[in-house]
Order: sequence, then C-alpha cells, then structure tokens
Amino acid sequence: MKLSDLEVLHVVAQSASLNDAAKRLYKTQPAVTQAIKRLSSELGFALVTREDYRIKLTEEGKRFYKEAIKLLEHHTNLKAMASDLSQGNEPKFNICYEAMSYDYDCNELIKRAFRQYPSTAFEITSGKRFVALERVNQGLSDIGIGPWFNLFHATGDLESIAIGEVKLGIVAKTGLMPKELTFEQLNQYPCLAMKESGFEFDSDRLEYSKSMSVMKLDDISTIKMFVMQGLGFAMVTLNHCEKELQDGTLEQINVLDRQDQFNIDIHAFRRQLPHYGSVANYLWDGFKKLGEEYDGRRV
Repeated sequence: MKLSDLEVLHVVAQSASLNDAAKRLYKTQPAVTQAIKRLSSELGFALVTREDYRIKLTEEGKRFYKEAIKLLEHHTNLKAMASDLSQGNEPKFNICYEAMSYDYDCNELIKRAFRQYPSTAFEITSGKRFVALERVNQGLSDIGIGPWFNLFHATGDLESIAIGEVKLGIVAKTGLMPKELTFEQLNQYPCLAMKESGFEFDSDRLEYSKSMSVMKLDDISTIKMFVMQGLGFAMVTLNHCEKELQDGTLEQINVLDRQDQFNIDIHAFRRQLPHYGSVANYLWDGFKKLGEEYDGRRV
C-alpha cells in the first residue's frame, strides 16, 4: 500500500470529480484513476462509485478512508518532527520546577514553549528542597526554577536570572496553637517540613523550627494538607495558602522573639554550556524578559 495512493484517495474524497481531484493534485486524470484502481485492487473492494455524474466513496471506502486519514495525519506530524529535529530542536527538554516557586508568568512561558515546539517532549519534575539545583548540576534537568541564595553559584558553573520572589511565613490550622508565641513555645508543637535533596545546604529561612517532633515531606501540597488537618505547623510560601488564610481555615503564626516572615528570591538557572538548542534559547530569552519585568517592579 503506497502512501502516495492514500494521499490521492484523500484528495478524491474531498473533490466533486476525478478531474477536479487531478487539478488539485497537479496530475492527469488517468494517473488519479490508476492510483484509485491500484489501491482498490490491493484492498479487494471498490473505494469509489459514481452517482449522478459525481464521484463518491462507497460504504467500504468511507470506513477505510476514516482510518487512512489517521495515517496521513501521523505522516504529516512525522515530517514536521523531522524538520524540527533537523533544525537542532531538542528531542526532550526537562525543567525542574520547585513547587514553592509557583509563578503564573513562568507557567505561561512554559506553555508557550510547549506549543511552539510540539516535537519536543517536555518533562516537568519537582520534589525535595533544592532538587532543582541538584538536578541542574548533575545534568538531569536543562533548566531549574527555585529559591536562590548567592552561595549556589559555588555549587557549579551556573548562570541565573532573578525572576521573582516568594514570601515565607508560619501557618497552622486555626485554633491549633496560639497565634502569637515565643520561639521556644513554637518548638513544643509538631513541625512539617520539606525533605532535603542530596545538596547539603541548610538555611534558617527554610529550616525554621527546632521542634522535637518533625515530619518531613517532599511535596508542598501534602504539607498543606496535613497542616489543614491540624497535624502541626509549617513554614511555607504564603501564596500557596492564600485562599485558606483568607477563609480562616489556616492562620499565620507570629513568633515574638524572632523574625517569622522572609522574602526569598526565585531564579531560573542553568549550567554554562557553549551551545544550547532552540527550546533552551527560547525559554532563556523568556526568563530574561521576566527578569527585566521583576527588576522594574523592585525599583
């Protein structure tokens, strides 16, 4: 079964006559007729019939054509993919996006890249604290998005762009504990915290509590779920709990003798490499624009 004969069938099915189909295919009418006859002979049933001087698909032809369209569409997609890959577009691209770094503008940028490069398989990963930094340094992720501290540059040959910030605060189920208390009193309550990646770094901003009872999780949504169930308190990005704080399900806890709220820079970062593909360049240019907008808001 020749793909070219299926392409002829596709045009014939959309045409009023074989002559019309021949013009659209830039072929002679006998060539179109021969292609349909050859395909019908190979299949063992008639594909077309003439009714009232018009050419139509037979019932068998309609059923076959319905499936043939899928093959032709797949062939078109394969050609497009081959063209993309031949131009240097990456076959696969991994972004490690730490959940605490949630930003709508980042999501919009990634969405545009996904649509711009349909032949690239995008992978979005997340997980433990600082997992983005770890994966980028190990070459497992092409771009990382996550909380950033200046000493991170010492972990590898990295370039980074500040694209925003998040506000960290202590939250608990409303009524679980006093809304104001000392740091010592705070540590009498169970603490929920993010697991660390293999990257050995500790920041008092992110590891605030010294509670005797600590539960470690690797997903910020799960932390929020347990906090809402009254299991303990957590230092989290306040935007993840905005709705619950507004409706009173959760409340922010104030520590009287310590700073209890922090602003953390969020960066997009990647390894310094001599060459990048089209997807990497598209995303990095987008992050540069987000960085310029963020700088403008900070002025």
